[in-house]
Amino acid sequence: MARHQVSVFFIFILWRRVLIVCLLLLLGTGPHSYGLEQKARTSHPASEEKSALAGELVSFVEKYIEAGQTANTGDRAKFLAPKVLYYGRALTQRQAEKEIISLYRRWPTRKYGQLEQPEIFAIPKRRDVYKVTGLYDYELVNLGERLSGKSRITCVLEHSRHGILIIGLDEKLVTDTTQYSRD
Repeated sequence: MARHQVSVFFIFILWRRVLIVCLLLLLGTGPHSYGLEQKARTSHPASEEKSALAGELVSFVEKYIEAGQTANTGDRAKFLAPKVLYYGRALTQRQAEKEIISLYRRWPTRKYGQLEQPEIFAIPKRRDVYKVTGLYDYELVNLGERLSGKSRITCVLEHSRHGILIIGLDEKLVTDTTQYSRD
């Protein structure tokens, strides 16, 4: 009976975390969002800390994007938490890595640009959890096929004493920039 209670408790905690991440991904940029300044406007120590943290979060997302250009799927998977909401699905890091493997097989040549227009939001009532959004250019090639344009990435990041990990990830291709060609 105790073992059953532990597994029910674990499932409850896992689903609670999944629901929280879903809500975080849906948070908008409206007046109730909590933004972090990317550049300190004063010399106030709290502002400087926020600015440093914002820079660290943006850099982390940029490194995640850049890691997608390598052939090693582990280079991207290492940014993910052990449990992650990956494109709307609750997955383990290993399951998410299998999704990355599928992408790499479909598009063996990948080039990504720098993160543009990053926005950082502190998540209310969730200490050390942040949402980072932004745009970046992509070009995917497979033999005679080419797909390019811009993508809007949304990362929910957990910042702890052990480092930063992605606990939620989603992307949407920007339709009016997307170009597909086949030779």
